[in-house]
Amino acid sequence: ERLGRVPLILKRFRQAVLAAATSGALTEDWREASSLEFNWDEVKLGDVADGFSYGSAAKSAKDGKVPVLRMGNIQNGVLDWSDLVFSSDLQEIKKYLLSAGDVLFNRTNSPELVGKTAVFKGERDAIYAGYLIRVRCGERLLPDYLNYNLNSPAGRDYCWQVKSDGVSQSNINAKKLAAFTFLLPSIKEQTEIVRRVEKLFAFADKLEARYTT
Repeated sequence: ERLGRVPLILKRFRQAVLAAATSGALTEDWREASSLEFNWDEVKLGDVADGFSYGSAAKSAKDGKVPVLRMGNIQNGVLDWSDLVFSSDLQEIKKYLLSAGDVLFNRTNSPELVGKTAVFKGERDAIYAGYLIRVRCGERLLPDYLNYNLNSPAGRDYCWQVKSDGVSQSNINAKKLAAFTFLLPSIKEQTEIVRRVEKLFAFADKLEARYTT
């Protein structure tokens, strides 16, 4: 029974890390050591992003030149490269080819999963499907920091509030995504936040692996 509670504890831990990371609590000691004030700007995503694009609506195949990332490939804030489909359409590949640092937002899914997000790190050439929105970050915003905000409790709450509900699917369009408001620190502090979150998440992953074993 105690082991059975571990996954929930780890889920809560990761959410607490993201909440602290996006509120300023995670780097409070770093600011004090650097003699910096808490002067984060409140911004709308549309003001600090370079663009929003919907993915390909073309039919995919089991084999092909490049994988087509779908909503099922976004798992727990990262990309899962299993269960892939592919495209060999050169025009589609040219139009929807991803670049390292692109943030993928799941715009259509079940109510509890709509809005899940991950960062494309440039692992291999890939394009993205129509149920995803690609966000390109501006010079003031790190992709990983945006990913933390959208997957944080505040980001999930925002998605829940603005989603449009259908029969069994919910939808969040690019206009609503662009209106997402969050706190934005300096690039230097965002870099420190990313470093700390990655370290804490690696610790959680290690615990999860031990639990599975």
